[in-house]
Amino acid sequence: MDEPAAHPDRFRLAIVVPRYGPEIGGGIEALARMYATRLAARMDVTVLTTCALDYRTWRDHHPPGESRDGDATVLRFPVPEPRDEATFDAHSARVLPSPGRASRADQERWMDLQGPNSPGLMAHLRDHGAEYDAVLFMPYLYATTVRGIGLVADRAVMQPAVHDEPPLALGIFDDAVAHARGFVFNTPEERDRFAARFGRGAGDPVVGAGIDPPPAADAARARNAVGVEGDYLLYLGRVDPSKGVGALLAAHERLVADVPGAPALVLAGGSVMDLPDHPWLRSPGFVDDATKHGLLAGALALVTASPFESLSLVLLEAWSHGRPTLCAAGTDVLVGQTRRAGGGLWFADPDEYVECVDLLMRQPPVAWALGRQGRRFASAQAWPAVIDRLEAALRAASPTR
Repeated sequence: MDEPAAHPDRFRLAIVVPRYGPEIGGGIEALARMYATRLAARMDVTVLTTCALDYRTWRDHHPPGESRDGDATVLRFPVPEPRDEATFDAHSARVLPSPGRASRADQERWMDLQGPNSPGLMAHLRDHGAEYDAVLFMPYLYATTVRGIGLVADRAVMQPAVHDEPPLALGIFDDAVAHARGFVFNTPEERDRFAARFGRGAGDPVVGAGIDPPPAADAARARNAVGVEGDYLLYLGRVDPSKGVGALLAAHERLVADVPGAPALVLAGGSVMDLPDHPWLRSPGFVDDATKHGLLAGALALVTASPFESLSLVLLEAWSHGRPTLCAAGTDVLVGQTRRAGGGLWFADPDEYVECVDLLMRQPPVAWALGRQGRRFASAQAWPAVIDRLEAALRAASPTR
């Protein structure tokens, strides 16, 4: 199980990510899978990950050992001690309000509690890391990167996926960043934030993500599947307060109170929070790809209020269907992505949310024009060009090629 199966004449890449699989609908883990399955057409790719599915507990879900995901090899390693959420939350509440002043011991303890801690994965990097030509760590935040990157420092590349979040100020990440030979980024805004924080990466490439042409979508079937009639706004992703869903619900409640005939709100994704019982709210949970694309095709707009992003794949997906988007004005990454696409609007508070949605409702030509511009932008984000940039960065960081 532990040895990478590689062809001697092909570049050998390992991707280290805390969790992995088709069940993870978004975020850096979904991007890691997109990279792995596409790079595997060009090189030997091995994903090194844990057996966990739930990032809140890191409890083992998948069996350990080797499996395949298309042409990529997946090696899963157990997490012997799942996260104790109460202990982690209590320690975070003590450390993160003033992360720059936290002692080294408190930071190490925070990382131990953050996890996921997988001794088998660390042993694999220590014993077999030199058998890979490059090792890509995604993202910066977790123990798989912080504890692992120093074991393969001579061939390590980091895609940090940094957000404007309290842990970014912890000094423990400086050591991990110092070990990397190179970096790849999702957006120019992410690269600028990273360079300002760590003093590295300003000249490293923005790789980003590609988008496949959307499949044929049955909007009527998707509506029936989630039980929605009339106009609706669509949220796609984990239904979590940390993703701004609480603020989104408050803004939408104001919309319903102020605007007659306001659209429904559909929250499509696994939920980790209690949701109110409103007639305008639908929460179908995780939906399959056919339903997702049908919901995107039929939505008045896709909306996200997440304050912590390094790239939004769901914006690209919405634009690929020609739908406009709404995002939180305080998230510079999403505003920058929306500006470059010309595909949507952004709101700073519930009043602006009401104004944006009311505009899209009353002015269909505006919604259509934004969606058309977004589609043009999405169609230019071709996967081959993204993978070319990523492959070049990985080869440049390799000590063996």
